[in-house]
Amino acid sequence: MRRLFRTALLVTALAAVALPATASASATVGVSDQQASTFTNPLFAPLKMKVARYIAPYDVATAGTEKANFEAWLKAAKAAHQTILISFEHSRDAGQYSKAPSVATYTKALKAFKKKYGSKFDVTPWNEVNVCQAKGRQEGQPSKICKSSTGAKLVAQYYSAALKVFKGRKVTAIDILDGSNVGGSVSYLRKFKKYVKGHPKYWGLHNYSDTNRGSYSRTSRLIKTIGDKKAQVWLTETGGQLRLRGVYAGGSEATAETKAATALKCMFSMPKRYKQITRLYVYQFNGAPASNDFDAGLINIDNTTRKGYAVVQKRQSATCHA
Repeated sequence: MRRLFRTALLVTALAAVALPATASASATVGVSDQQASTFTNPLFAPLKMKVARYIAPYDVATAGTEKANFEAWLKAAKAAHQTILISFEHSRDAGQYSKAPSVATYTKALKAFKKKYGSKFDVTPWNEVNVCQAKGRQEGQPSKICKSSTGAKLVAQYYSAALKVFKGRKVTAIDILDGSNVGGSVSYLRKFKKYVKGHPKYWGLHNYSDTNRGSYSRTSRLIKTIGDKKAQVWLTETGGQLRLRGVYAGGSEATAETKAATALKCMFSMPKRYKQITRLYVYQFNGAPASNDFDAGLINIDNTTRKGYAVVQKRQSATCHA
């Protein structure tokens, strides 16, 4: 692993590296990360990312929780000249995170957000709709949303509300995880399409299961289910996982780093295979401490780069092999 600040020349050289012929030039590359420090880290600029995504509580403008972190991130992302995508999800306030807001409450919250922060954002109405919260944990979504029987209609209504509040902005119709068994995701997507109004121009997918298994099958099924060849597909969360549920990919930290880099190369091949894919949001820039269940960072917590960092910087692409 290379050390940050070996010499000033190293950082300059990193920034000047041209994209190789194998790079994926058909999609805009960005980051999904919750830390304001991402944009001021000297290792960020050499990645030449143009879009950035933040996952915010739908009530962030009025609720106390998360506001300070979001505003710090927003200021830093703007200073770094990023096109910003806000992905809304459940409240983080105690007693509220497991509840799905009514459409009226959701609309009121988005109007408050627009009044406070403006409207120059791309928007995802609800983050990763088909992932349920485990008991007592905030990760994932309230059961009323994550279950397709009740969630598909509600998420379609959130989408309509977001379109009205952020009129003229790019709004993804849905944000859905592929999953190891993509059948449930396909079912949710089909039900959502029955309720959604009009012909959405933008769709959001999280295709971790494909990239980290070296596969195209799940991404292919979801794009086929979307069915509109004129629509754009954004991989709003994608990348290479080093650690999932506390377990390192391949069984060790060193093996995990190599596997994550391979997954990122697979990710960069996606826009070549599917021309509808126009954006890639790499999750995430910063690595996580070993105590965290999940880690997909491009750098370590001590500011050393991982193998995946060079893959993203050079936009290295390789065919996915299951």
